[in-house]
Order: sequence, then structure tokens, then C-alpha cells
Amino acid sequence: MKKNIILLLISFVFINTAHTQNISLSNTENSTVKAAKKNLLDNSTIDIQYEMTIVNDVNNPEKKKTHIMLLQIGNRISKFSDYGLLRIDSMVQEYAKQNRSSMEVFGSMLAMKKSVFALNVFKNYPNDKITVVDRVPLSGDIKYEEKKIKPKWEFVEGAMNICGYECKKAITTFRGRNYTAWYTPKIAISDGPWKFWGLPGLILKVTDDKNEYDFECIAIDKQKNKNTIYITKDCINTTKAKFDETFRNLNKNPGAFLQATGRITGSLPDKIKSRPYNPIELSE
Repeated sequence: MKKNIILLLISFVFINTAHTQNISLSNTENSTVKAAKKNLLDNSTIDIQYEMTIVNDVNNPEKKKTHIMLLQIGNRISKFSDYGLLRIDSMVQEYAKQNRSSMEVFGSMLAMKKSVFALNVFKNYPNDKITVVDRVPLSGDIKYEEKKIKPKWEFVEGAMNICGYECKKAITTFRGRNYTAWYTPKIAISDGPWKFWGLPGLILKVTDDKNEYDFECIAIDKQKNKNTIYITKDCINTTKAKFDETFRNLNKNPGAFLQATGRITGSLPDKIKSRPYNPIELSE
């Protein structure tokens, strides 16, 4: 199991697992798994699944990663997060009740965690603001708040059918990228994936003009009060600037970043390379 927990760490930063024999984690080997404390914020009235496709390396645009994301919309708050991450959080909650060991649980979830996109985006939490949460390897969840800024949409000619809904077309420039969005007035909710909102209907698809970020609806569940909308209680508050800097540094030098947490004893491999980094926000 010790090897599995090490591999889990390595999976976060794409380090070659062949070089992990002399790495260990402090305060982990004899502990039982603990579920994250949650603040329950709302109940969803409609859940929308999106297939999110990302190009992480602009020099290899054909190499894309795909995640299944869930937009939970409640009466007051919406949350956009990885569907797999919600499943993992639920499983950890059950394992914690059983007093299962951390190494056993994390080792069994290794394959699932490799593909998780840990970013969470909350709209109207607090009111008229957006809260963004992400998980930093070995450090926990960090979050920042910002004003809920409405993209400046321009309505243009065009129509598309997505999941059985006729959609209209709009374009915008937002945070350094040019986007085309498709929204349906048939679902009169001004929301959408990630930080997108402000159209007279739910956004079912949005793509940037470089085809580096694409969100497309693949399923809609209108069963009311099916899922709770929650946020992790023990988040470290930060600013957007420091949040962005944290993930730039993690990708620029993963080894140094993890060593600085103090949770690793032993040496990391010498040939740990930086990872391609292509954030969705290219400007303020």
C-alpha cells in the first residue's frame, strides 16, 4: 500500500513512477482516511453534464484531455465541478465511516484520481460573486472570490440542436480568449459551464476560437433536489493572483513545489520536467 500512496502523489504531477522507490509521505502510513468537512449550500434543481475538452500543450494541439463535468443549479447557487470528483468525495465519506486506512483508500482510488479535474466554480457564492476552488497536491483546497462579471455577449445568426434543444448563437471575448456560445431559451436559466453566464437561456456549448477549450452538454437531468451543492469547509483563502501563481509554479517545477510542502521525505527524481500549462484565463 505504501507504494500505491506514493504512486498517487506522483500521478498528480506526472512524474515517472519508476523513480519513486525512495520517496515517502509523512503522517500518512498509519492514519485512517478522513472525509473533508463540507458546508451544504443548496440543493440542485437541474443538473447538466458537459464534456469538457482541453488542450494543455499548445505545441501539441491534437493531444486533448476530456473530462465529464457537472453543472448543478440550485435556487441560489450553482456549482461546476468534475463528475468523477463528486463520486470520489462520496466514496471517501463512506470509507471514513468504516475507519479504512488512508493508504488503502487512496491506493484503490489511484486510477480514478489520475483523471480528475479538481477545479470547482461556484456562482452567487457569496451573492453576486464567483468562488473558485482547486486542490493543491499535499496542501489541500485553496479558494478565491471575485466579482461575478458578465461577459459582453454579441448575438449573431446561427442555430444548432444540442441534446434535443434548439440553440441560438452568441460570441464574446472573455479573459483573453474569443468564444462562441450556443444557448437555449427553452431553459430560461442564465447560467452555463465554468464562469459563463448572462445569456437569455442556459448555455449548452461554448468553444474558444483556438479550439483549446470546449464545453458541450451531453445530458440534462431535471429531477429536482437530487443532489446537494456543497463546498469543502477547510479551504485556504487566497487571492486570484496568488491562486494563479500557485498553479504556474506547480507546473513550472513540480519537484520543487512538492518538496516545499514538507510532506515528502527522501529525494525526488532529478529529471522532473515542467508540465505544459495552458490556463483558460490568459488575461484579467
